[in-house]
Amino acid sequence: MKEIVKRVQEKQLKNGLKLILLPVSRSFTFTVNVSLSLGNLYEEPAKLGISSLLQESILKGTQHRNASEFAKTLESFGASARSSANYFTGKLIFEGPAQNWQAILELFFEAITKPAFLEEEVEKEKNYALSVLASLDDDPLKAAFMRFKKAFFGEHPYAFSSLGKIDTLQNLSRDEILNWYQRVYVPNNMVVAIAGNFEPQKLLEAFELQTENLPPLPAPEIQRENLENFRPGSQKIIERKKIKDSWLVLGYPAPSITDFKGKVAFDIVNNLLGGSMYSRLFLKVRETEGWSYEVGSIFLPLVGPSFICAYCGFPAVYFDKAVATLRKEFQEVTNLKREEFEETKNYTRGTLLQSLETPSGLAALFSFYEKIGLGWDFVFRYEELLRKIKLNEVKGIYTSYTGSKEAIGAVIPESQQ
Repeated sequence: MKEIVKRVQEKQLKNGLKLILLPVSRSFTFTVNVSLSLGNLYEEPAKLGISSLLQESILKGTQHRNASEFAKTLESFGASARSSANYFTGKLIFEGPAQNWQAILELFFEAITKPAFLEEEVEKEKNYALSVLASLDDDPLKAAFMRFKKAFFGEHPYAFSSLGKIDTLQNLSRDEILNWYQRVYVPNNMVVAIAGNFEPQKLLEAFELQTENLPPLPAPEIQRENLENFRPGSQKIIERKKIKDSWLVLGYPAPSITDFKGKVAFDIVNNLLGGSMYSRLFLKVRETEGWSYEVGSIFLPLVGPSFICAYCGFPAVYFDKAVATLRKEFQEVTNLKREEFEETKNYTRGTLLQSLETPSGLAALFSFYEKIGLGWDFVFRYEELLRKIKLNEVKGIYTSYTGSKEAIGAVIPESQQ
């Protein structure tokens, strides 16, 4: 890992754009990964979902090529591009063969500096997002998870899908998308990590030339009311639906993504509970007791309020048993023994190391962690702490979060009593 760190080059352009370069001369690939501050946390309540719609529209044509022409040109170089938004960041990724890195980079600049946002393309993406939102409640597990988030977050924007809400999404116009693009795609709001086989000096010259006319502007800020709307408490939302079995999500507060040691501790706990085929929930609930056919856990570290939860699907008659079992498994974490702790820690470290094997994986991690303020090298500091963290430290951190503030979201059959 030290060898990787030594090869990384950092460059801050005059307009505030941050570049993180990782030349890998033996790589066959070239990756450009951009991270930006946007998403639910930065959106006004009436415009929830605008970041996701922006990200889905930005690759659908430029001022020089329509959507199909842009895609065809990209594919002619053996490359691909994708973009997305989550609760507090967005990403834009271009990758392809290293031999075509300069051509791929030119298309990247075209996409971020001259997007078209054609009315018909924006409407297509909006209609697709609306159809996805409308279908979320049709999946029982997603339905239970939606109710859990509502129970846990209340009116905080994290309670809603990153796609937004149907009523806010319907009212978004093409001009509003364009205005949001002009606010978030500013150089001082972008961290660009580039990895693979390329010539660093030529790449730097290209960035300076292509972005010299992009002035720094006020970057989007977290909506203050979005921080103030979160009041954690013990909430329970259970609704009846036309389904055969019950689905339950039960969880507790957890560390923010910016809580360095807390994230390490809860990654281990999550893998212990339900992160693998040999986790506690899987072995006890599915393999031993057999009353649930799908069970697991999720730790979602966010900027600000975060959670860890367990979920399961089961015949309706087992609802009380399911609640009691999940609750007990969370409590039993405090009785974790050293051997199981070390095994889970090794598994957690193994999954991390796998993500560091490719230039594209490293670029994604570098840009993301730099953007949220942890530094591009966070992943290496994380790995070091993961190796060194002790059982008593994990237990102490865990008990400081999982107390009485339990949230439950569930959907049950209409016939269940």
